[in-house]
Amino acid sequence: MKKIFGILMILAILAFAGSALFAADATVTYVSGKVEVQRGSSWVALKVGDLVHPSEVVSTGFQSEAKVKLADSIMYMGPLTRVTLEQLSSTESQDNVNVYLKTGAVRSQVNHKDNKRVNYQVRTSVAVASARGTNYSVSGDGTVIGYSGVIAVAAVPAAADTDTGAGETPASEESGTSDGTAAAAPAAKPVLLKANQSLKVTASGSISAPVNTTVQAAATAVSAVSTASAKESVSSAASAASTSTVTSTAAAAAASAVETPATAEETKTGLKISVTLE
Repeated sequence: MKKIFGILMILAILAFAGSALFAADATVTYVSGKVEVQRGSSWVALKVGDLVHPSEVVSTGFQSEAKVKLADSIMYMGPLTRVTLEQLSSTESQDNVNVYLKTGAVRSQVNHKDNKRVNYQVRTSVAVASARGTNYSVSGDGTVIGYSGVIAVAAVPAAADTDTGAGETPASEESGTSDGTAAAAPAAKPVLLKANQSLKVTASGSISAPVNTTVQAAATAVSAVSTASAKESVSSAASAASTSTVTSTAAAAAASAVETPATAEETKTGLKISVTLE
């Protein structure tokens, strides 16, 4: 009887060890410009290969960017961005990543390896984006863009609007401040954002309907020109693109419809910026 009890205890311990959460660190894989991590009351410069621990705040300066490996996933930080790594933990079957974005913009490449489930969330003061897909970006103003897969987007309840990224702003960064306004209660259920779509969550808690990024690109091109005939030409050129992306041919055709070279370049650039990044 004692032998059987001992075997059962060993099996229980092994099962617990296999499913227990363990904290992990993030690894910096790319740095350009001024990238810092807050440790205590000081800001420390980060370089490739450095580790970022859970609860630490990472900040990029003007014209600076970084890539951080979170478990098997990658987070790209644009210029003037500040994030807090709220959670990074793993089991044999699941990775858990929670990031708080205070300012700027991040793009996440969520990777599923070894049949692991990935619970990956990016939260701002107004929105929470949970990855059911693999590739999306979130901006501090509540804009979410899907590049592949499906992303569940919800408004943040007022009680959940807390700033975990406290601390002094680095001298090298002038990225603005958050007004700390609490968001309204979330909708009954999250809005599902598909590939090549974008939406925006406002401070009042409302979520805009998903819009195809090609439509946004066409609108950008039309707004860049001044005459009705040019607008019609640009609209026709933009509509020639596929529903998933605006091709370079369409961008060039749209630009050629504008009267001046400067405006044409502005139109062409506007198209490129608004479309999905392949």
